[in-house]
Amino acid sequence: MRIVVADHVGETRAALFEGDRAVELHLERWSERRSRAIRGEIYRGRVRRIEAQLNGAFVDIGRGPDGFLSFGAAGRPAGFHEGAAIGVQVAREAFQEKGPTLALYEVEAGDAPEALLTAPPLAERLSGQFDAPIVHASKAGIDLDAEFEAALEPRVMLHGGGQIIIEPVTALTAIDVDAAGRTGGKGNFAFDLNRTAAREAARQIRLRGIGGVVAIDFLPLKKKGDQTALEATLKSGFKNDPAKVDIAPSSRFANVELARQRLGRALHEQMWERFGVESVETAALAALRALEAEGRANRASPLVLDAGSEVHDWLARDPVGWNKAMASRLGARFSLKASASLPARGFSAVRA
Repeated sequence: MRIVVADHVGETRAALFEGDRAVELHLERWSERRSRAIRGEIYRGRVRRIEAQLNGAFVDIGRGPDGFLSFGAAGRPAGFHEGAAIGVQVAREAFQEKGPTLALYEVEAGDAPEALLTAPPLAERLSGQFDAPIVHASKAGIDLDAEFEAALEPRVMLHGGGQIIIEPVTALTAIDVDAAGRTGGKGNFAFDLNRTAAREAARQIRLRGIGGVVAIDFLPLKKKGDQTALEATLKSGFKNDPAKVDIAPSSRFANVELARQRLGRALHEQMWERFGVESVETAALAALRALEAEGRANRASPLVLDAGSEVHDWLARDPVGWNKAMASRLGARFSLKASASLPARGFSAVRA
């Protein structure tokens, strides 16, 4: 097991590898450095309001949206009131429109809101969590960008033929198992394909950071024993997943539903603005990676980053301080130009 990391201007990308396959992908962007609470961080928060019907309270932690603190079975703590300063730890990061989930944590009295213990950089967090060494992507000979691109594709081809199609929607993630031209041979065709699909589905769910409800539509199986064996295969696929996964019995329509604990945002939630459409920031950061790659390939030449209107506007505003950071890496030999011939989120990095 190892952590493969690539530090780019604007973001850090990291992957957890078991053997030669990535099992988790993670992203940390400069734009969220002071606006997003990370799992495990500790804050002295200020109780914003108590929600009796939810048996909890919303707490201002001074970073991002208010977090929610559940009182649990014990109920509202004695002396707990709106405006109180309390210690909390981030148990689950914010996702979609929901703020972080918090847990009580004993801290010294003081002003609130205030960050008391912030998380280390992404690669260090992963290395500590999995007790694995950190290796730079260039030294490992791994193209992390290709790993991220593949993890956003809806179709995943299976070994031996067939595919799974992964479609996240608002309420759940749907995964369809498709023979895709794979033909039967010796043995139980549907069962063999389903088992291969189950193993890959488990890997993809963890790889993409998918949480919440997942519905998998397998090929129908006639034998009860085959259904039981398939469920066991799916369960074994999650054996090393740090998130809690609950798997329901298969329905008579060959559908299996599972619920995976949300620890943070799924990869597509970080990189897309809506299904299949990357955000302007994602496109702009890809442009910066292209500029840096061109600069390292041509270490003395002046460089030009041509950008479509939306990417150009984002980069021209420089919300993350990329210009100064890029100059420290490449020198002040690059320029940004708007291009009317490129799509709004297109770009091209070339020698001048």
